[in-house]
Amino acid sequence: MTVGLTERQLASVPWGKLRAGGESGLAVEQDLRQMLFGEGKAAGDAYMRLENLVVAQGNLFQCAPAVTSVVVAAIVDEAVPEKSLAMVLDLLGRIVGGEADPSEVDAGNGDLSAQCQAEALRGYWSIVRIALSSDPFGAHEVAADVLAVLDEPRSRLLLNDNE
Repeated sequence: MTVGLTERQLASVPWGKLRAGGESGLAVEQDLRQMLFGEGKAAGDAYMRLENLVVAQGNLFQCAPAVTSVVVAAIVDEAVPEKSLAMVLDLLGRIVGGEADPSEVDAGNGDLSAQCQAEALRGYWSIVRIALSSDPFGAHEVAADVLAVLDEPRSRLLLNDNE
């Protein structure tokens, strides 16, 4: 397992300059690292915090496209532990299905949803690969849900052909 692409993507983001739900983007970077590379309760706790910092109740914050780019890099990189992959994909699904928080719309970031979806599409075929595989942790089901948000007509054809 390699983390090269993921680490480069993490390092390329100016986390401290990004808004997150109630905290600075630096907290997002720390929790993202823990969720992607940690395991067990620590990864789960980081996931729960990220839900509130990145996509609180379906509302996206400025850091969401950067988080999406890192999550996609980790998926493409195959850097996420198998036990954590469903959780990581669930966060991705919440992000790509979200809408800009009213505070972000007021700040001129009303297109956060489109930005996140565009970032997620960079990993489309890696997500398809996961959706077409079988794993004991249910990541393939969550990947199919993410694909349904990103490209419902095409993903339905791809995934139904596999049944």
